[in-house]
Amino acid sequence: MDGDGVANVHDADLDGDGVANVVDPDLDGDGVENVIDADMDGDGVANVVDGDIDGDGVRNVSDNDIDGDGIPNDEDDDMDGDGIPNHKDYDVDGDGIPAHEDSDIDGDGKPNTVDEDIDGDGIANEKDHDIDGDGLTNDEEPVSLDIDGDGILNDDDSDIDGDILLNEMDADMDGDGIPNTVDKDIDGDGIPNPHDEDDHEPAAMQVKAIKRAKRDLTEAVKQSDMDGDGIPDDLDEDKDGDGVPNQQDDDIDGDGIPNYQDDDIDGDGVPNEHDVDRDGDGLLNEEDDSDGELDDIETRPEDELLWEGEIPAQRRSRDHINELLQLDEQSNAREKAIDNVAEVILRDIKRTYENAIKPLEVMYKYRDLSNRHFGDPEIFSKPLVLFMGPWSGGKSSIINYLTDNEYTPHSLRSGAEPSPAYFNILMWGNETEVLDGTQLAADYTFSGLQKFGQGLEDRLRGLKMPIKLLEKVNIVEIPGILEVRKQVSRLFPFNDACQWFIDRADIIFLVYDPAKLDVGPETEAILDQLKGREYQTRIILNKADTVKPEELLRVQSALIWNISPLMSSAQPPLVYTTSLWGRPYQDGAPARLLLAQERAFLRDLRTAVDKRIENKIASARRFAVRVRNHAKMVDCYLNTYYNHKSLFGNKKRIADTIIENPQNYHIYEGLSTLTNISRYDLPDPEVYRDFFRLNPLYEFKKLSETCSYFRGCPITKLDVAIAYDLPDLVGKYKRMAETALATVEQKEAANAAGGGAGGAAVADKSEADKNKKTKS
Repeated sequence: MDGDGVANVHDADLDGDGVANVVDPDLDGDGVENVIDADMDGDGVANVVDGDIDGDGVRNVSDNDIDGDGIPNDEDDDMDGDGIPNHKDYDVDGDGIPAHEDSDIDGDGKPNTVDEDIDGDGIANEKDHDIDGDGLTNDEEPVSLDIDGDGILNDDDSDIDGDILLNEMDADMDGDGIPNTVDKDIDGDGIPNPHDEDDHEPAAMQVKAIKRAKRDLTEAVKQSDMDGDGIPDDLDEDKDGDGVPNQQDDDIDGDGIPNYQDDDIDGDGVPNEHDVDRDGDGLLNEEDDSDGELDDIETRPEDELLWEGEIPAQRRSRDHINELLQLDEQSNAREKAIDNVAEVILRDIKRTYENAIKPLEVMYKYRDLSNRHFGDPEIFSKPLVLFMGPWSGGKSSIINYLTDNEYTPHSLRSGAEPSPAYFNILMWGNETEVLDGTQLAADYTFSGLQKFGQGLEDRLRGLKMPIKLLEKVNIVEIPGILEVRKQVSRLFPFNDACQWFIDRADIIFLVYDPAKLDVGPETEAILDQLKGREYQTRIILNKADTVKPEELLRVQSALIWNISPLMSSAQPPLVYTTSLWGRPYQDGAPARLLLAQERAFLRDLRTAVDKRIENKIASARRFAVRVRNHAKMVDCYLNTYYNHKSLFGNKKRIADTIIENPQNYHIYEGLSTLTNISRYDLPDPEVYRDFFRLNPLYEFKKLSETCSYFRGCPITKLDVAIAYDLPDLVGKYKRMAETALATVEQKEAANAAGGGAGGAAVADKSEADKNKKTKS
């Protein structure tokens, strides 16, 4: 305004007359004194409609000095600077609305119904003898006027004195400082109680007052807008503007206090115990969920890992599980002896890997070709049991049943609806503990999952429990496969992550529901990843007791016919038809068949545990074969390259020509003919195109150039490891295991005989048997 380069909202001298605004009688310099100036700040907006009367950049509702005279509102006798003292001013805040119609008399942004100081004089309502600041004390307010100045006449006001307590709950209804019990005019209308018939007296006021309270509250909610988004709070689905809908918000009013601890859930200034609409949704408490949350509909968040279900009255016996999985105390000595032998063999596997496999793996950069790695985590980890299949097939229920973790606070969530899309990993721990993806990725066994990115880590959930079975195995549940027509993009390579678990699994169970036998693209892709693992794959037709016996055979046949063509095996897959959970079988179900199938499933699972060393050796040999094939493939490309390279030729162009068109140089056919390598074990040419773009072909050495006089040829060591060293470890393990078990049996027999002559005879017999076995 004064051309000094300082915007009006920041200018301490608005009109540039050298007199500070706070003491300037003519703020805008128009020659009209502030007290009679209809536009005090000279912005062209009349005071009665100006949201910033003094032009200081602070809205009136937030301005502690509305008229800019340097006197705070609560000390200012003329709050709006119009020259009329507040007690004589029909418009205290200068907003153009008369006080008896103004829902915010002092212009502080708080509706009168929730304002603790309605007239803004610095005196709280309960201590103010003139609540509405009109110059009349509360006792002098005429009949049918408005003591608290909230725009609701006293006769119709459920809170006459505006202290936020309903009349029927207010110990001083009219706010005159005299308790109702001794006040001769309880409602402050000037009519003594005995002659007053306006239903404000204790005998008759309850029903009508409550009805008026509901109406007043509804009006107040309609006028309030907590987050300032222009949507009244009673219509606003996100009242505090934090992006969380009220029904899912643990803190509806955004005051930092959870709803269950908040004395005023909806932040309307009315304590919960006096609030007829606690959550501020415009519905009375008796008509809705009064805390605003859907906890009486959904007790847990949608992506919660754990679920506590209803405990059935009867449950099936678990004795056969402990017996067949050898989880009883009698098996501890044998398990310990076998574990000692296993440690020796695992160290031999590691030695073979370090000496024979790793040199060529590093030299020919096999890790840049494939995600199928091999190292200490794969060698020394526990056996891995993998459950996968369509959604709601019963995978989580089976895991809960096997681990005796049904109906506990830490049970995996199960139900008819699809469970949360997490990779659930169960491990042994001294105490029950839920782990997130970051903790799992830092674990020694699952550290290889870090290469799939943060997207996968966010979908990992771990559960440590002190359960006997988890001392022997780790159990993994892959998210249920949901067949959709439109391909859904994921934040991580889902199939590659599944392949990582498949490569490390000792036994794989595909779980199906009799009502969901369809096979779509997602299932087909997963089954294709099981190529080469058919011998480790089993199918469980779960929930078989829900199907009539005469239909069960047809359902099982349909399942085999659907899946068999998609698996790379001439033999049909092994199917277990059972119902794996603790509930009793349904009436009419073939109980003997289901129990027999369950026992066969448990024996199969135990066999996988017993063969963990054989599986480790087989995994090491498979990896060694892949490394050998890769090394020979690179060597074949190199020989072709050197055969076609000329003295002055462009080596990059020659290499690219060979890489882009390997069929023209018969690389794959020649490698299959000259060596004992199957074409079906070799990666596709597209894989090698990507590999050689990352690692130029001419930077590798030919296999013949890797040999030395003292160390020999790495490829020869690798061939010897594949053909002799690794297979010999299987025989070594069996011999050592038999010896260890014989020693345990000898000790048990000696203990049973009490250490006497009988015990000595048994010991001699056991020793003779052992010598006989050794000779044979």
